[in-house]
Amino acid sequence: MRKFILLIACILLCCLSITAFAAKSKVDVTDDELKARETITVNEMNERLQAASDEDLLYVKIRDDRVEVYQGLASDRSLRKQLIIALPPTEMLRLYTKNKATFEQMQKMLSDYERDNTNFNGYKIITDKDNPHKLADGTKIYRCWFMKIAREKASRRGHDFPIGIGIGIGGGHHHGPWIGVGW
Repeated sequence: MRKFILLIACILLCCLSITAFAAKSKVDVTDDELKARETITVNEMNERLQAASDEDLLYVKIRDDRVEVYQGLASDRSLRKQLIIALPPTEMLRLYTKNKATFEQMQKMLSDYERDNTNFNGYKIITDKDNPHKLADGTKIYRCWFMKIAREKASRRGHDFPIGIGIGIGGGHHHGPWIGVGW
């Protein structure tokens, strides 16, 4: 009996140490990492995109006059996901970058979330990409957009009273008018 209790205690300690190690090794995105590097106007964004820099910057156009700048999204999946969650559910969020890796990773993640119908705090993702805009020197500005659409509640879809009424004339094995009610 004593050996059995020691065996259970060892198994329990092993499980707890594995759980503690997994929790310690989990990397969380801090608020400082998720904050926009800066907030600029659309004109400033256009000027910066015309410049020769190929930094890992993502410009998120929130409204017609407000653009948030984020950095380091090409290699950090967790940061991309937290950004998608944190962005406001406005009409449409437009994303601009000159860094191809940032664009590809962000577009792939958004497309995967749309395809999988992932739930983000009651919202679903709809996305698409635009053709890259070529500058005079041949560099490309990669562009895509996404929307966070509020999910419809089941009570609004008519599942509470799914009754259908149909009226028709002639056809099939019934000759003459018919009225049907079903649920």
